[in-house]
Amino acid sequence: MSIYFHAATAGFYDTRAHGERTALIADPKWKHPMISVPDPDWMAPEGSTDKAPMIKVKDPKAKPPLIEVPNAGCNLPPAAQLLEITQAEYQALFAAQAQGKVIQAVKGRPVALDPPPLTWEQVKAGLVTSVQLFLDQTAKTAGYTDLKDAISYADEPAVLKFQADGVAFRTWRSLCWAYCYDQLAAIEQGKRKTPTGAELVAELPALVLPNA
Repeated sequence: MSIYFHAATAGFYDTRAHGERTALIADPKWKHPMISVPDPDWMAPEGSTDKAPMIKVKDPKAKPPLIEVPNAGCNLPPAAQLLEITQAEYQALFAAQAQGKVIQAVKGRPVALDPPPLTWEQVKAGLVTSVQLFLDQTAKTAGYTDLKDAISYADEPAVLKFQADGVAFRTWRSLCWAYCYDQLAAIEQGKRKTPTGAELVAELPALVLPNA
């Protein structure tokens, strides 16, 4: 078993999964040797002391030699693109990755490095996602599929409770997003520190359901 690092993609190849480059097969040119044995099907005439005639059979103890041939099932990139590493190196790299490191190629070798800092767009997207998940989860807690489902009842007067909930959720959504985007602008302008998603969610306006 061999493990290889592919610097161009920062990926790994394992011969257990991708196949060895060569395989051992029985030499197709090998000819089975023959040996002489008494004919097992021969039956001596009654009263005869003759011995069974000898016949040629394949030697059951003989085994064909193995030859090395290219393995058609091999999915490894060309050898020139790969660097063989030890299993200990491989395990150490993935242990570091589990601790938050990222594996990159440095001069062709795999190295576990600290991840680059998130861009502002990535941070902002994470905060927006946290708010949206919180809005949907709050609606689920109130018995709706998600926030959109709860708001869909705002213009439906058939059941007054549902309509009142829908109006309340719609109003709350607007207040939450207005607050969220105000805080994002303040962060971008350096007027406040960047909160975690949980911290921003804790600052959002409270939902007040009329029938709660």
